[in-house]
Amino acid sequence: MLARKLRSRLFGFKKKDVYAFIEEMDAKAGEKLNEKEKEIESLRAKIAELEANRDAVVSVLQLAEKHAKEIVEEAKKTADIMRKEAEEEIQEKKGIVNREIEIKRKAIKTYYANENKKIDQIKGEVERMRRASLDAIENFERQLREVERMTYNSGNYISSAMNYAQSNANLETFDDVDREIPVRIVTSLSE
Repeated sequence: MLARKLRSRLFGFKKKDVYAFIEEMDAKAGEKLNEKEKEIESLRAKIAELEANRDAVVSVLQLAEKHAKEIVEEAKKTADIMRKEAEEEIQEKKGIVNREIEIKRKAIKTYYANENKKIDQIKGEVERMRRASLDAIENFERQLREVERMTYNSGNYISSAMNYAQSNANLETFDDVDREIPVRIVTSLSE
């Protein structure tokens, strides 16, 4: 391209072609320079816009960080309040449960004490009945021995009476004949 536009002369190129070429190159360079300046201006505008956006984003992020800190602080306060309320509720429920346990423990203790009293009463009644039974048996055995003795004595009296009757002797009355036989009937074990 340069060779076609620049014609040569005896001692170099034609001045007119060189000037035209330089002007053309200058114009092209000017155009390119204008394009580059427009591009630079456009880039500067974009940079300014981006910087403005960056500043807006930074301020939004700072505001978001501030709100996040406030939310975290509020959440911590709420969590502390909830924890304290939960602890108070747990303590209250623990107190209620402990009171219920104490009431039930006392009721069970009272129940066992009453049952032990009943058992002791039953033991006492059984022991009293055992003693009454032993006393009744001893009393019966004593009365039975008395009846046996009296029966034996009655047999002796009858034999003596018969011997007297056969001997034609005068009959004497016995002092023991009018005596009652002491037999006692046990009507219950509690006597």
